[in-house]
Amino acid sequence: MLFEKIQLEKDEVVLKVVRRHWFVIVSELIGVVFTALFPIIIIIVFFSVDALNTLLPIHPEHPFSIISFFVGVWILLSIMSGFMIWTHYYLDLWVITDRRIIAVEQIHFFNRNVAIFRLERLQDIEFVINGIIPTFLNFGTLSAQTAGHTEHNFRSPGMPDPRGLQATIQNAMDARLRKLHIQPDEAE
Repeated sequence: MLFEKIQLEKDEVVLKVVRRHWFVIVSELIGVVFTALFPIIIIIVFFSVDALNTLLPIHPEHPFSIISFFVGVWILLSIMSGFMIWTHYYLDLWVITDRRIIAVEQIHFFNRNVAIFRLERLQDIEFVINGIIPTFLNFGTLSAQTAGHTEHNFRSPGMPDPRGLQATIQNAMDARLRKLHIQPDEAE
């Protein structure tokens, strides 16, 4: 849906479309599931112990309806946060073409940042893989710096195969510079 709305230049070729690694969304959604189950576990423990039932400050005939209302609200908010996490995962993407990098970042539901970086302006691209799980699953943070001010730098955590992405971008950048008759060694 979002990818089709990106307008490419004439004869521009898409090399790769990348979203964050699947482990990032799974780990965040597991946290949401545990958060949603937390009040249910508390209710089971609370109603299973008879001594705790005497501490209820509400009328003994209606405690379940009041408590179930708050549990329902809690679960509804948990489901909404799960959908928010999925929306951020689905709408955050990088489109790497033979001329530029288009980085789309969904900040909030109605707040999106789209940054376009020309490959001939790209000066430095690096990746960082930090930790045991990212090392085994091959995901990390990809950072790039363009010619110009520091606000023209971009950083995206949780990217799959950062070594391969760096190589793809580097090869596309070298090919672009050769096409523009600029040798990569002379550009520095």
